[in-house]
Amino acid sequence: MAAQEQYIVGVDTGGTFTDIVVMSEAGEVWAAKASTTPDDFSRGVMDALTEAAKTVGIERKELLGRTALFKHGSTVATNALITRSGVKVGFITTRGFEDTTEIMRAIGRVDGLSEEDIRHVTWVTKPEPLVPREQIVGVRERIDYLGNEIVPLNRGDVMEAIRRLIKEDKVEAIAVSLLHAWANPAHEEEIRSLALEADPRRKIYWSFGSALSQVAGEYARANTAVMNSYLGPTVERYLKGLERKLRDGGLKNPLLIMQGNGGVAHREQVSPLANLQSGPAGGMIASAHVAKLLKHKNVITTDMGGTSFDVGLITEGYWRYAQEPIVERFRILQPIIDIESIGAGGGTIARVDPDTGRLLVGPKSAGASPGPVCYDGGGEEITVTDADLILGIIDPNYFLGGRKKLSKEKALKAMEDKIARPLRLKVHEAAAGIYDIVNSKMSDLIRRQVVRTGYLPEEFVIYAFGGAGPVHAAGFAAELGVKKIYIFSTSPVFSAFGAAAADVIHTRVMTCQYILPAEPAVINQRLESIESEIKQIMSGEGFESGQLDFLRFFTMRYRRQTAGVELPVTWDRLTMDRIAKLQDMFEKKYEELYGVGAGYTKAGIEISAIRVDAVGRVAKPRLKAQRSKKSRTAAAKKSRRKIFFARPERRFIDAEVYDYALLGAGARIRGPAVIELPFTTTLVPPNFKVTVDDYLNLIMDVS
Repeated sequence: MAAQEQYIVGVDTGGTFTDIVVMSEAGEVWAAKASTTPDDFSRGVMDALTEAAKTVGIERKELLGRTALFKHGSTVATNALITRSGVKVGFITTRGFEDTTEIMRAIGRVDGLSEEDIRHVTWVTKPEPLVPREQIVGVRERIDYLGNEIVPLNRGDVMEAIRRLIKEDKVEAIAVSLLHAWANPAHEEEIRSLALEADPRRKIYWSFGSALSQVAGEYARANTAVMNSYLGPTVERYLKGLERKLRDGGLKNPLLIMQGNGGVAHREQVSPLANLQSGPAGGMIASAHVAKLLKHKNVITTDMGGTSFDVGLITEGYWRYAQEPIVERFRILQPIIDIESIGAGGGTIARVDPDTGRLLVGPKSAGASPGPVCYDGGGEEITVTDADLILGIIDPNYFLGGRKKLSKEKALKAMEDKIARPLRLKVHEAAAGIYDIVNSKMSDLIRRQVVRTGYLPEEFVIYAFGGAGPVHAAGFAAELGVKKIYIFSTSPVFSAFGAAAADVIHTRVMTCQYILPAEPAVINQRLESIESEIKQIMSGEGFESGQLDFLRFFTMRYRRQTAGVELPVTWDRLTMDRIAKLQDMFEKKYEELYGVGAGYTKAGIEISAIRVDAVGRVAKPRLKAQRSKKSRTAAAKKSRRKIFFARPERRFIDAEVYDYALLGAGARIRGPAVIELPFTTTLVPPNFKVTVDDYLNLIMDVS
């Protein structure tokens, strides 16, 4: 009997929908969606699997039984942070530094706030700490920044701290972060052994800063340990519960967890904190996969889902990691792809400010429940999706491919009552105002992201994905001056597609100081040590040395600077000639970023951090080029409908409606038009045109 075809499954749990992509060994791809279930995220995952199995044409149990790789990105960690539903945490640190997390840094007061919030100076306050001051205990010890022991660890202090936190404060988790443990973790390792004595059954969840990050910076590293403990029990419960359901449902192979670093890893190897930004990271992986195929070096990735709008950049073929990601206003030290998010999704709420009479959009979202008014699920707040429906962009009878009927009548009434009448506008003008404002917010975010890298927006192409992305892409691209927008058949589930395509990745980032020209052997020894440690972990995951690729990056700066520039290093080991070339590469990049003459070679140059990504390659979607001898545009026409265009006409215009599934390679469409996919709608305004390429991607540009 012939072996049955195996599948790779990628799942992304978003704020509104849970997306799933199933990929066959032959490269065939199926997509499905289900509503996210915040009360129990695993239920939404199982619902999405049921829908996916129907699309493939088999039962859910058979789908899971034939799944070789199940890769999952989720918002469980993010959701626990946003709702402050983590566990009670205690914190052990170096005596004298108990106030570090509350003092923060000078910029901590505004970290993570929007520019609009920052302008209201009298309203700005520090975030509520994850650990109250009374649950922070200092212990006597000191290691200096070179890793030398100055004061031995006082074991009595440690045992008393553990006793007090567990017995008196009744904490469920404990975080440990000592002052210079990044340089020498010996004292934290000693506390780990004492913790095993005091808590042999591991009833308490433990996190150690040195195990999570080997980067200097006591404030961000302390946050890293605290946040990991705060989220740990919640994330562990969810993943164990999901794995149990998947096993009962027929899954035989490992559950792989999507990480914010752009890769997956076995559940046991992933810290709870690594789950943060795993959804947006999936979109970046999918973008990198497609960019390589289409030979795009510079890409703006835009993911507009139901709750948020996420922006990332691929420059010269690489994505960047954020130096100190800010998560819910806390700086942490984790390898997370540099993706910035704002509250600008389909479910983002619009309102009229009662004090100023201004129309405001975001950042709050109606979420999956109750959702926009037009969902008819009890939602009473006008959202971006309601505006898109009123403008005529979305067909109320074809939402989610016809699975969900939208109530245009309820959306019109709510828009009239809550937005149009207070602003003395017609309903469609109010909806157009919401559309324009959310587009402007998105274009502002993109412009800020691009300009600070030393590039201009017009040097990029835009990849538009997420369920709402293709509806708004032309709007924000026009404001930026970007000429080409790419929309894919998998755009509505692009993060899940990225999860399905994700490699197994383990990342190590560590602080160092190598003043150039440094001795190559010293740096090479450090690289060998890092790579040897990761090889050992990945060997346990079934990878042999020949199956691993190592990507190396150095953060470099002029001496006495605090911020650096990260450069990809294409050599596996350094020589004196390569170190000289490295200096030239840094100075060239520095001037690209900050202007000719901005560098100062006389200050000296140093390597301040090393990052190594170990990549275990797995099967990828094989997108096949298709060629069509004749245009099928006429056959793809479904109907015509009136759409209200705010720019430039500010009136209703008749637009052709096309069925994407009937368009072949080579098809050409001029705006105004709408192209409908099962889970999204692509708006083609006047003065825009769309071409379908050989991979059946929609390429939209100004005609």
